[in-house]
Amino acid sequence: MPETKIDIPIKNIAKMIDSMNKQEIETLYMLLTKDGKELLKRKKDLELKRVKFLSRDETFNV
Repeated sequence: MPETKIDIPIKNIAKMIDSMNKQEIETLYMLLTKDGKELLKRKKDLELKRVKFLSRDETFNV
């Protein structure tokens, strides 16, 4: 996976995180954990239409 180096002061990052809502913080947490790579891979697969979203009925077996 390619890496990018950017110069953002820690204070700015703290302000950005502080302004996030609960869902955004949960998403950030997931992306920063070991599961993040897998989630990004799945998102890319969906965007490239390699897989399809499940319908509500398929998901809940209704």
